[in-house]
Amino acid sequence: MSIKKEENGSMRLRWPIEDIVAFAKRYAITHGLLCLIPDNLDQATIVPFSLYPSPYSYSHFKFIWSIQTAYNRLYNRISLDDEILEKALSPVIPLDDFVERLWKLHRNCKRRQSIQLDIYRNDYMLDTKVDKMRQIEFNTISSAFAGLTGIVADLHKAILHYGIENCHVRELKLDEKYEKSSTIDLILPNEALKKSAEAMIKAFELYNNENACILFIIVPNERNVCDQNALIDEIQKLKPNIHFHLKTFEQLTNELLYDEKTFNIYLKSSYDEIAIVYYRAGYIPDHYINEKCWLIREYIEQSRAIKCPTIRSQLAGCKIVQAYLTNENIIEKYINNKNLSKNIRSTFASMFAFDNNQTREKYINLLRQNPNGYVLKPNREGGGNNKYDDEILKLIENKENHLNSYIAMEKILPPKCTTCLIKPNGKHLLHVECINEIGIYGTMVTNVDTNEEYINDVIGYLVRTKTTDTNEGGVATGYSVLDCLDVSQNNNELSKIFSQEL
Repeated sequence: MSIKKEENGSMRLRWPIEDIVAFAKRYAITHGLLCLIPDNLDQATIVPFSLYPSPYSYSHFKFIWSIQTAYNRLYNRISLDDEILEKALSPVIPLDDFVERLWKLHRNCKRRQSIQLDIYRNDYMLDTKVDKMRQIEFNTISSAFAGLTGIVADLHKAILHYGIENCHVRELKLDEKYEKSSTIDLILPNEALKKSAEAMIKAFELYNNENACILFIIVPNERNVCDQNALIDEIQKLKPNIHFHLKTFEQLTNELLYDEKTFNIYLKSSYDEIAIVYYRAGYIPDHYINEKCWLIREYIEQSRAIKCPTIRSQLAGCKIVQAYLTNENIIEKYINNKNLSKNIRSTFASMFAFDNNQTREKYINLLRQNPNGYVLKPNREGGGNNKYDDEILKLIENKENHLNSYIAMEKILPPKCTTCLIKPNGKHLLHVECINEIGIYGTMVTNVDTNEEYINDVIGYLVRTKTTDTNEGGVATGYSVLDCLDVSQNNNELSKIFSQEL
């Protein structure tokens, strides 16, 4: 999509920015860019978003888009290779009770379903030190916001129509030849939601029971209901007869039935057979409040239901596995195209672990000398778990430190831009310096017995923007806002327009 200058005048604000913010909030509310309020789950509020798209390099975006299907295949095959998984995870299994529990479950549960469904999100930042995209993490469980990211692109389109004079809109597609012009270009459509639904429908059809259901496992007091229900709505739009249940682990301790003869799982209340279990919970220890919850995970894992993800796929997304893949000749075992392997490797930031006694002190000294140059990441999802700057020094000096539970990643220096962040309760930040993190969604539906790939697709993107003084990056955890990209390379023109005084 592009916003094009008309021949009869330059682009300029049509209304005061306060009016444009009010319009944007109304659009967000009426189009479902919402989440529930923490203390009152009967009420909703807007999901934080940027007022206009952030400038970004089209060539860098297109590059990470082009390698996503290879990344899908890499992580799919890593998840099926117990030898590599065990080698990668071995430093943290003795130290991390959660990873150890998942690993033991994986090894003890016999696989009874050959169909594997994965919905991935591969997160990047552009590193200005080397002018390359660097991978932040590869998400294999609960890859959120596919249901909302498309709304943000449409929101920005509406804001630019409403708020800027002398412009018109067209879509810019990645498969088209890009010609630089004086326009402001946005990438549309963003089909993360539609193609996530198509992948889930394909897996459902391969389960081969049209009367079965799909189970979403969610956290208690779930706030991100609009994102999750958007996926349900999209599936039912394409396949109206599929029905759904949303349950927490604790609810399932009373409601899940496991048939030890057929290995099917059912819901007690309706006796619906479950074809797919889609995890929007289960990625941190707090989601398993007692042993009964762990037993539910075990029943599901050894059942015939298709899991998104399996435990092995969840483990493949651990940070220690990400670090292990940077070693020589690992990814080449799974990606036999030299150019693709090279392109994937080009996205690796410098990373190291602390399990090797021969290099441990060397790496600790690196952190002591330059704590501001690295981030320590544990094998945890959900935001708020990384260590930065002085926190790194405190962890090193702690006699009981568990450095083996972390991997160190060289800190990335992304380009800065100026934008406006719209947040609930009027806590807006106007004209602030920000950085962007780009997520590329991918889906895979495979038969792990035959290696057949029914679907291997790159399906959409997520943009999260945060102020430069914020380290963490989750929207659900309050650190970032949802955004879209202006790839026109017009020197942050939208920022200049929105800074105009009327």
